[in-house]
Amino acid sequence: MEEALDTPLAETPRPPEPTEPAALGTDKKRLEEQLEALKRKELELRRAIAIADHPELADAIRLLDGRAYALTRVEAKIAQGLSKSEERRKETLEKKLDVLREKSAELSAQIAELSKEHESLVLARVTALEGERRAALHDLVASLGEHSATLSAAGLDAGELVPEIGQRMAEIRAAAEELVNRAKA
Repeated sequence: MEEALDTPLAETPRPPEPTEPAALGTDKKRLEEQLEALKRKELELRRAIAIADHPELADAIRLLDGRAYALTRVEAKIAQGLSKSEERRKETLEKKLDVLREKSAELSAQIAELSKEHESLVLARVTALEGERRAALHDLVASLGEHSATLSAAGLDAGELVPEIGQRMAEIRAAAEELVNRAKA
C-alpha cells in the first residue's frame, strides 16, 4: 500500500507512441471517441447540477432535453434517407421501368402507373418526415415558451442546458414567429 502512495500522481504513464500510420489513425480515432464521451458526460453533469440546484425545474429540463433529442432523431432519419427495403423497392421499380420503356405502346399504361409509384415513394417519405420534424420543432418551441420564464427566473439558460437548443436558436425563433403569426391570422 505504501509503494502506491510513493508514486507521484503527476507522473502518469504515457502510451507508447505508434510508429505505423495505421496505428496513428486508430489512436486518433480512439482519442476523438473518448473526447466525445467526455463532452457528453460533461453535459450530463451540468444538467444534474442544474437539477440539484433547482429541483423544481427537473421535469422542465428533462422535457426540453427529450424534445431536443426527438428533433435530432427525426433529422437523423431525414439524413439517413430511404430505408433498405425502400431502396430495394426503388431499385426494383427502376428496373421494371427500363424494361417497360423498351416495349411497345401497349405497355404505356403500366409505365405511367409505375412512374407514379416511384415518385410518390420518395415524396411520401420526405413529406412525412418533414411533417414529423415540423411537429417536433413546434413541440420544442411550445415547451420553451412554457418553461423559459421559470428557467430564466432560476438563472438558467435552456441553450446551455441542452446544447441542441442553443445551436438551433435562429430556427426556433423563426418557428415561434410563425406560430404567433398563424395565431394572429
